[in-house]
Amino acid sequence: MHKRAHKLGYQVEDRLADTAFHYFVLVKRAITGIILGAIAGAIQVWFFKHDLMHLWASIAAGVVYMITWVVFTDRLRLAGGKILLGGVSGVIAAIVWWSIAIHTENVFIQAAVAGLCFGAAYAWSDQRMT
Repeated sequence: MHKRAHKLGYQVEDRLADTAFHYFVLVKRAITGIILGAIAGAIQVWFFKHDLMHLWASIAAGVVYMITWVVFTDRLRLAGGKILLGGVSGVIAAIVWWSIAIHTENVFIQAAVAGLCFGAAYAWSDQRMT
């Protein structure tokens, strides 16, 4: 019985260490999303003369993309591969960007396609680096 309790203690420690690692990855990716979203938003505001809502929308979309991608690939371990899940995360982020920045129907499809393409491309490039 003592060995079993000792083994159970190691399992709990491993699970806690694994959970802490996942939260670290989640926070690290969220910060990356803030940085990439801020860069994309700054480009929209500076070069394309959009209003500041595009900046905030890009930051929010960057965070949403990174968090959903980590949750889909690491926490839920959904089938489909990281590139497909990156594309799905990109579509979700595009919906967030569209709902904050622009509320017209004719831009929704463009935002969704761009989110799908950029999300899959980021996931593909991240997968190549590992």
